[in-house]
Amino acid sequence: MAHGNQRLTYAQRAAVAVLWTFCRGFALLPHFVRHYLFGYPLYVLLCYVLRYRRRVIMTNLRNSFPDKSENDLLKICRGTYRNLAEQIINTLSKSGISNEELQRRMIVRAPEQVKNDTLGQNMILVTAHYGPWELGTVVSLSFTEHTCVGVYHELNNVVFDELFKRIRQHTNVELVSMTRLMRHFIDNKDGRPMILGLISDQNPTIRPNFHWHKFLHQWTAFYNGAELLAMKYGLPVYYFSPRRVKAGHYEAHLTCIYDGKEQVEVNEITERYVRILEQEVISEPEMWMWTHRRWKHTPPEELRKQKI
Repeated sequence: MAHGNQRLTYAQRAAVAVLWTFCRGFALLPHFVRHYLFGYPLYVLLCYVLRYRRRVIMTNLRNSFPDKSENDLLKICRGTYRNLAEQIINTLSKSGISNEELQRRMIVRAPEQVKNDTLGQNMILVTAHYGPWELGTVVSLSFTEHTCVGVYHELNNVVFDELFKRIRQHTNVELVSMTRLMRHFIDNKDGRPMILGLISDQNPTIRPNFHWHKFLHQWTAFYNGAELLAMKYGLPVYYFSPRRVKAGHYEAHLTCIYDGKEQVEVNEITERYVRILEQEVISEPEMWMWTHRRWKHTPPEELRKQKI
């Protein structure tokens, strides 16, 4: 069941109101103040004071880049904290930035080409916890003919769940929990066209016969919900690829990885996603969220015996 105001007590609603007011006030500060006067101290706090998940980050980096030196890995680690600080600021800033300003902060390249190729179809947009993932919903402002469905995982803390839903909500975005995605699509697929936005690099729930992909020198499981929907309903799938220009400013490209018609093998669409993501992580590793315990699931024994 989705969280909602009806599940919040008066105290929880008051807490959401206080946090929302803080976020709005922070977002109204000048860009320079948010990203530079607050950004560097936040980086120092995360990296050197809290050492936030330092052990997880370094373990992930050592396993993913076995050929890099410890100094190189520490440099990536520091870059990861800088990126994390910037994305925290970006997320809070969404609570008070206009749609016009959001479009200036995240420029989506060549949306007209995608529109011409998809002709108003329902489509899927996949991305990862790479760079400014929370700004991915800005795509909705370039595709006003569609309803953009932001698929999210509910937080256990209902106060923060409600707060983040408010932050993520802006014009032309509809938030749907992962558990309701299939039902939501079936109920609405014949109405106004939708863009389903999924962040697909998180740990999935492991099932029997789950497919494992080679990713950063490790056997890795990925969500395949985008592929299942795409193959069942013939939906085009695009990869949302952001690039950092400077603090708080980005540009994104949309790359087609499945046109909705091609005959592909099972797991091929997910494999294409994995290969693009891997190249992006190798290119700019500090942009990915190494703080996740991404490899906590153990692959089957026959895979563990194989060299990657």
